[in-house]
Order: sequence, then structure tokens, then C-alpha cells
Amino acid sequence: MLVSLCKHAFPVQPPRGSLAHPGDCTGCGITYDAHRLALEEQEGRHRIATAARGRCERCGIPGRMLFTFTPDPGPWDGDVGSHRLCTPCWSAAKLLDERGEPLTFTTALDHGTDEQLLRFLGMDA
Repeated sequence: MLVSLCKHAFPVQPPRGSLAHPGDCTGCGITYDAHRLALEEQEGRHRIATAARGRCERCGIPGRMLFTFTPDPGPWDGDVGSHRLCTPCWSAAKLLDERGEPLTFTTALDHGTDEQLLRFLGMDA
């Protein structure tokens, strides 16, 4: 495994790149797509390395294989915590995170919209 100490910077202004297609890193020359692929592989390795059996934090079913899920921090989040979730709950949490919806009740109550909070409580508007 190759480790880069470069603090990658991908230009997004023409002629070196654009917002839709960032250019190669100005420090080491890695392409933006290769960098994204490396990050996804790293996330997958971390998920497998931290897997263990236990009780899912979301559904509460014991004895399941659990994987670490860390949501992307929102504008209101400081340090976001990790969650130990089973495979179905991990997938559901990833979809919620990609849509920008709250994963926990506390986040929904503090920072979510009324519709998100009602949906989280199972009382769809």
C-alpha cells in the first residue's frame, strides 16, 4: 500500500480544471478520480478491520456483525461520533447521510426540519 504525505490540492479553475472535473493534484500529480478511489478503498478497509459481533445501536438486534459508521459532519456538527451498526442499518444510515438527513434523534431534534423530525419519529407529515 502506497502512502502519500501530500496535502492534495485539486485545481478547479480553467485551464487546469473545473468544478465538474477537478485537475490533477498540484503537489503530487494524482488524479482526482484516483484520489477518490483511494479514499473509498481506505473507508472499506477501515469498516472491515473494525467489524465485530454485538448489539446494533440502531435496531438493537443482538449477535449481528457490526460495522463502524461515521457520518460526514454537517455545518452544525463539531466532532461527530461513530456508530456500531449492522449491515442493513449501516446501509440505511449511509443513505440518510448522503441525503443530509439526521441519523440520531438528538441531531433531528436540534438541527432537523419539522418534516425530518416527524419522519424520524415515524409520524410522516
